[in-house]
Amino acid sequence: MRSLCFPVSYCDRTLLLLLRTFLDIIALRKGPEDIPDSWLLLVLSVALMIFASFSATVLIEALAAQDFRLTFLANVLGLMFYGAVLFVSGHSRRLVRALTSIIGCGAILTFLFVAEFVLFQPFLGAGVAGAIAALIVLWSVPVEGHVISRAIERHWFVGIAIAVAAFILQLGFQSVFSARS
Repeated sequence: MRSLCFPVSYCDRTLLLLLRTFLDIIALRKGPEDIPDSWLLLVLSVALMIFASFSATVLIEALAAQDFRLTFLANVLGLMFYGAVLFVSGHSRRLVRALTSIIGCGAILTFLFVAEFVLFQPFLGAGVAGAIAALIVLWSVPVEGHVISRAIERHWFVGIAIAVAAFILQLGFQSVFSARS
């Protein structure tokens, strides 16, 4: 009987440790080097991000009007930009860990964004709840900068500059293609 319980508790502890690591990365205490180098974990992070994005579009009416495909393509563009930075800097072996960290932390921030907006909007109104939610979304820029700076072994400000460039690239992409629609 004990052998049947061991894998479940091991998986529970492992998932909680991974979640705690993602939260520590969001709090800028850990980096992508603390995430296992696993393609499976990258795929699970992508699935979590898709679920978080879908939850956001279902639960928040203002997001339902957005083109989910355009947002997805903008996110892929940002990830490709980060991948190019890793390749150019000679740290391509860290690609899986960096992308897993960025996507996993982005999924958690998306869940926090949705939870904050859904819980606070009835009490504070859509404007205030939206402003707080926007701050949560904007926190992804320093988080991504932190991850990239640790992945390429550069100062945090270099990572922030790269993350701001990726953010501007994504916004520009979305504005150009949403204007054509």
